[in-house]
Amino acid sequence: MPQTAPPKPQVSQLKPTMEALGVVLLFICRSAPYAEFRAARIIKAVQHQLASGCHVCLIENERLVAYAGWMPVDLAEAERWIEGGANLHPVPSSSTDAAALTIVSVRSQREIPQLIRACRKEAPQTKIFFKRDYVGGRAKKSSVTDRK
Repeated sequence: MPQTAPPKPQVSQLKPTMEALGVVLLFICRSAPYAEFRAARIIKAVQHQLASGCHVCLIENERLVAYAGWMPVDLAEAERWIEGGANLHPVPSSSTDAAALTIVSVRSQREIPQLIRACRKEAPQTKIFFKRDYVGGRAKKSSVTDRK
């Protein structure tokens, strides 16, 4: 009998509740690099993302399987940040067309394409900056703009 593919996780946004904050924190802090972050830093970032709607997640069988959160930022500041020369500060999303993807956590690499598509849909025509550090010191720095 042919096997059927498991259903795709559903894209969702969470309400800014204490329960949602706890679910996201437990999910993202299960592994590096977030497991090593200071609690106040990661809690503040996730609270801001939930409250501002600057996040997407994937839910499968009522369980969180992927989370991505971003912060609307000044374009010039984001360009300096990507080169390591600035700290990020949130700005109202209505006053900018740039964002920094600051938190990405997935259960499996196979969720990344669906998660990124959902981010691009939620933040259309926004230049999104991101950094990815790898074991061994290699890093990837980039930005993308969805022009739809």
